[in-house]
Amino acid sequence: MTKNIVIVGAGYSGVFAARKLSKQFANNAEYQIVLIDKHSFMTYMTELHEVATKRVEPKHIQFDLRQLFVHQKNVKVVTAEVLAFDKEAKTVTTAENVIPYEKLVLATGGTTNTFGTPGVEEYGFTLWSFEEALRLREQIERIIGEGARELDPVKRAAKLSIVVVGSGFTGVELAGELIEQRKELAAANFLDESEIKLYVVEAAPTILNMLSDRKLADKAEAYMTKHGIHLLKATGVTAVKEHAAVLADGSEIPTETLVWTAGVKAKEQGSKWGLQTGPAGRFMADEYSRAVGEEDIYVAGDVAAYQEPALTNPDNPRSGWTPQTVEGGESAANTVVPNIVFDLTGKGTRKVFKGHYQGFAVSVGAHYTVAYLYNKIALTGFLANMMKHIINYYFFLQLMSGYHLFHYTLDEFFRTPNGRTPFFGNTSRMGNALWAVPLRLALGVILVMVGTNLSGTLGLLLVIYGGLIFLGLLTSIAAFLTFIVSLILLFMEPSTTLLLIPFASLALMNGAGRAFGLDHWVTPMLNDFLGKTFNGKMASHYNDLKK
Repeated sequence: MTKNIVIVGAGYSGVFAARKLSKQFANNAEYQIVLIDKHSFMTYMTELHEVATKRVEPKHIQFDLRQLFVHQKNVKVVTAEVLAFDKEAKTVTTAENVIPYEKLVLATGGTTNTFGTPGVEEYGFTLWSFEEALRLREQIERIIGEGARELDPVKRAAKLSIVVVGSGFTGVELAGELIEQRKELAAANFLDESEIKLYVVEAAPTILNMLSDRKLADKAEAYMTKHGIHLLKATGVTAVKEHAAVLADGSEIPTETLVWTAGVKAKEQGSKWGLQTGPAGRFMADEYSRAVGEEDIYVAGDVAAYQEPALTNPDNPRSGWTPQTVEGGESAANTVVPNIVFDLTGKGTRKVFKGHYQGFAVSVGAHYTVAYLYNKIALTGFLANMMKHIINYYFFLQLMSGYHLFHYTLDEFFRTPNGRTPFFGNTSRMGNALWAVPLRLALGVILVMVGTNLSGTLGLLLVIYGGLIFLGLLTSIAAFLTFIVSLILLFMEPSTTLLLIPFASLALMNGAGRAFGLDHWVTPMLNDFLGKTFNGKMASHYNDLKK
């Protein structure tokens, strides 16, 4: 009978462990890996903020578990909620099965720690699961629309204000996305961007306190402040009301959208399983990533707590604990797997946990990132942004396939609307202009060359149109006029060389200057200017009788 190595939880740690165990036992038919999760998919947790703010579609962070393990035949996927496990009988009970195990890996993940703050559960929002991201996504779009239509100024202010509590990675990345989404929300609801207020509230006197390089944190703070974030430091939220957030000094911020990102804890189910728990309800782990006092139960990821001696400061009891990050989960999986192999087969040696942390990259929206790599390399802006995507590629290559990597690239660089890409929308195929750029540049050069060899008005026009097309300025108009002039030239002097010019001109009338051309900025400015000049400015609220 095949024996089971059961993994509960299909987050980073669970999937890491399953893939590595599958490889280790690929030629050992005695064992199979059973991966249990209440979802049929893995959630790419580090991108939740992008779904919540409508930068990408929900499917961007969903990866079907059967597809992830389609080539790992010794991995069996079970979609179910774990109800209990029996340490004596060595079984895991779900709503559908009672599954015996030889070794059990608990990688059930974490959830938001509200620290018992009154009102958060009733009136606040959190961002630690796929469902929570969808709930927040719907709330932001709905409440801003309601705020635009609300006539009462007090109620309007509450609906048009979003408060993020906590300035860790999640809080800062969410705030950065809100900076960019605010522009879209304002345009869709006939609001000025300034009418949508964004707040970040941090109890500590500084932000991004996980970053040892404080200069990077300062740069992230400067970027947020420059782009309209109201940053309140050294103050906390002591209560959440239906229409307001209450601060430590008793003052209130009117809001109906408060997002709590200030803290992580283990999921509540862990406390009933009879295992020793530590900080934030996490399962205490020994040096081999086993649950303390257990021989056959391992813990990994956000649910596990291990204080690594080499990183522990005796004067600081909070130091040395495994961070609740992807790299922390990967480090635990890299400890769990060889130890299980040693336990069951005697091969290899028992491995002591050692964290491998290559650094952090924190995006503040699609256009700006701060990164600190290998504890010595500081990057900001575009290079840091690219590094964040490289880090994601690295994890994709470990966890998934080239198929998923390809779609990640499409979602982040080519399918994203409203300029929310690292290249400010130049690569977005929503504009359907990127692949016309080489043709645009070539036609511009050809027109200038042909024009300089012609005398008279036609030659001058071709030089002008060619220059505009090359620069991507008023491209559609220049391409249309080039089409007309090229037909005149063909009528005057038929030539197979000139025959392609009118057809190329027609192709460039799709607005080819919007990608890596001046039209990327000029066309929206002209549309806005002409619209306001001839039609006036739209607003969500009018009172023409008020002086």
